[in-house]
Amino acid sequence: MRRRLKTALILLIPGLLLSACRSRPDDQPELGKVKGLVTLDSSPLEGALVQFTPEEGRGSQSLTDKDGRYELMYVYPTMGAKVGSHTVTISTPPVDDSDPEAPKVKEVVPEKYRKNSILKADVKAGENDISFDLQTR
Repeated sequence: MRRRLKTALILLIPGLLLSACRSRPDDQPELGKVKGLVTLDSSPLEGALVQFTPEEGRGSQSLTDKDGRYELMYVYPTMGAKVGSHTVTISTPPVDDSDPEAPKVKEVVPEKYRKNSILKADVKAGENDISFDLQTR
């Protein structure tokens, strides 16, 4: 009896570990890793919210770092964006005025990139380097 139990556990545990470590949930679409650079008039844009919105399904987003670089997150902790066409919006995140210590950030991104954005991107499986040079003129 103990030998059967031991054999069953030896066969069962690797299967459970493999199923727990699958690359993605069954309901998650195919993703591509997306990173890039956002500039405004050729200067890195720090602290901008970059959002990729597919035609259907969940979007992905990221904040740019001090060098204007971003890497999209689909859902924590999964990085990437759904494979396919996306509308891209870029904006300076609004600040909560009720917090006196929060930095006051003026929106510097032109409306054409924030509302009804003219920006489009095509995400492919694998690695994607997608950069945006926004213009204020």
